[in-house]
Amino acid sequence: MIEKHQIVGVVLAGGKASRMNFKDKALLSLGEIPLIEHVIANAGSQVGSLVISVNRNPEKFRYLGLPLIADFDQAYAGPLVGICSALKWMIARGAEPGSSYLACFPADVPWFPENLVQSLCHAIEPANVKVAWTKCNEQVQPLFSVWALDCLEMIEDEIRQGFYGPKLIMPKFDNVLVSFDQSEAGYFLNINTRENLLLAQKLIEK
Repeated sequence: MIEKHQIVGVVLAGGKASRMNFKDKALLSLGEIPLIEHVIANAGSQVGSLVISVNRNPEKFRYLGLPLIADFDQAYAGPLVGICSALKWMIARGAEPGSSYLACFPADVPWFPENLVQSLCHAIEPANVKVAWTKCNEQVQPLFSVWALDCLEMIEDEIRQGFYGPKLIMPKFDNVLVSFDQSEAGYFLNINTRENLLLAQKLIEK
């Protein structure tokens, strides 16, 4: 059984935010607090420790009191580089392959199930796989995923070949896709545009 202390969570906030006029999406206000604080509040209770993957304006994120990780190479290339950088960070701090896992949370998706990581981890062991990822209402959510630390070398190889997102490379890994019900209206709502942000605000105000 994978225990919480074996899991590091990474909030992926390293993108350019080009669809938000290059403003830090993670710091946009939703219900009077920054978007990323919604993510941290939910993610933090599901993992043993939490870090933030961020490339631009890291000083704006220091108030959160969490370790900040910049992309080790090819900043802004895509979320797979952020995942790879977090795995490298874990190894540098003594995490051991075979018993350590990385749970990923996009910084622009404030609401997701409170048992998300637990459900993904429960699926990994009986299936004897290295990666578990998420689906809701037939929509795949590849950034909500748990990766065994053993995946690092393969991920590095994929990045060298020009792959920067997890969805396209997932079939190359032993993986399991875990389905979740849309039990809450806002689950997996991606705040990519101003319209998405307004919709999220309306959900909070209900």
